[in-house]
Amino acid sequence: MAVSWEKMGRFDLHVHTFFSRDSLIDPKLLPKAAASRGLAGLAVTDHNFFGAHRRVESSSIIIVPGVEIRTGSGDVIALFIEEPVRSRDPFEVSDRVRAQDGVLIAAHPFGFPRFGGNMGKEVLQLLDGVEVVNARNFFQKQNERALELARRLGKAETGGSDAHTLHEVGKAYTLADASSLEELRLMIKRRMTRGAGGLSFPLVHLASFAASLARTLAY
Repeated sequence: MAVSWEKMGRFDLHVHTFFSRDSLIDPKLLPKAAASRGLAGLAVTDHNFFGAHRRVESSSIIIVPGVEIRTGSGDVIALFIEEPVRSRDPFEVSDRVRAQDGVLIAAHPFGFPRFGGNMGKEVLQLLDGVEVVNARNFFQKQNERALELARRLGKAETGGSDAHTLHEVGKAYTLADASSLEELRLMIKRRMTRGAGGLSFPLVHLASFAASLARTLAY
């Protein structure tokens, strides 16, 4: 039986709040933004900061706790974790995420800042999934290469806006038949998800630069 993906819930699994120095998003405003874009849930994945999901108060959408970690082999997103993960070693990151029954996703593997994708085979095998649609990539080809990688490795396929401003939320998302946090976790682990959505206008990167510059000048 063919899967009816258009009837699946939409989950933006890559969103930054102002706890990332280059983001302008107030976490308290995320539920309204998510609902207006038809999202069933979203993941709060600040750069090397865990805990902003606690600032998101909502009973109508699923909030996934997470963090985006810059390792020595590229950026990864840890989801469904309960404690911070502080390491640049991808193997140590994987061990700590596994210990929390979390999932590990390659973030924009062919996007900024590593356009060529430099995760070795051993690191790739640690992953549960690959972000095959990242709305902040400059070119669709980058997402196409990520999709090819996910299918070649047999990994789950996810999508996320990588939003740093509110209007980006929901631009890209993950399709999954899930109505709870645990169901969404299982769908990813069972490789029963798809990435979907499009690209944001490239000028959104200027907003991130401005936010980062303002933070720098403030200190």
